[in-house]
Amino acid sequence: RTAFGGEMKELLGIVGLAKARIDSGFSAVGRSLDPADPVERALMLLASRSIAVGNALMLLADHDHATEALPLVRSLLEWSVAMRWITQKDGAARAAEFLEAAKRSDWNSLWTGAGLLAKVSELGLDSLLKEPALQSCAEHILGNSQGLPWGHVFAESRRSGIAAETLLEATAVLLGHVVKALETRWPGKFEGSEQMWSKLKEARGA
Repeated sequence: RTAFGGEMKELLGIVGLAKARIDSGFSAVGRSLDPADPVERALMLLASRSIAVGNALMLLADHDHATEALPLVRSLLEWSVAMRWITQKDGAARAAEFLEAAKRSDWNSLWTGAGLLAKVSELGLDSLLKEPALQSCAEHILGNSQGLPWGHVFAESRRSGIAAETLLEATAVLLGHVVKALETRWPGKFEGSEQMWSKLKEARGA
């Protein structure tokens, strides 16, 4: 396991803040939730999955598997952007579109680059794609591959993959967008996205 230093503990705290804010928010709005509302169905589903994946990302970072976790952070990117997209406008139609597409998904259509690019451009969130962990597809294949005897002989095996801090930074940014989407739908009930991003900026020394 990773011996977490101060920066890692701070990043874990920021990621954990998202779960606390989301739990608190749904406790506040729970009695008013409408099972027939596609927006609320989609947001609850995506928030739940985002928290579950966030927990998994923390565990993988804790056990020195940040590079192996990259597909999960890519999923979290899709879901957080989808939530912001649904809550921007035309919520019912967009939520219904998302839910229907989810039922038809296969592994070839799970991460559609063109669809993601269109959404982040429309939302003005292009900076999300600059997160180092989200630019590390090659590292998932080539990095951290010295696990077998004599693996060090091959040049590709010398790539170290990504750091746990890098993975958690992206996780914190994306979970902040999950909270922001929920806050847009239920103003005053889901607060904390700006606080998360501010704390992350401080952790990065920016």
